[in-house]
Amino acid sequence: MNTDIILDTIKNGLIDSIPNITKDQIVMDAHLKNDLGIDSLSSMFFLTFLEDNIQGFEVNADTIEAKHFNTLKSIFEYVLNEMKIPVSAI
Repeated sequence: MNTDIILDTIKNGLIDSIPNITKDQIVMDAHLKNDLGIDSLSSMFFLTFLEDNIQGFEVNADTIEAKHFNTLKSIFEYVLNEMKIPVSAI
């Protein structure tokens, strides 16, 4: 799966999980909590969406940290790292 598809899937997951946001609001430096309004419940829906829609991705309880939920870029990099795709590929 290429990185553009992964990024689009992450954006779609945010739209699916957070009420009242648009794709235009979702930029790489958008803060997931402060700018987009993600909370603990929507975070769980979001992670489930990613596992269901990104082939080969599973959330690892040992590696996921709060810092991965800072921005779209940080969650994107987390997904790539877990899938063993070099972050330099973005």
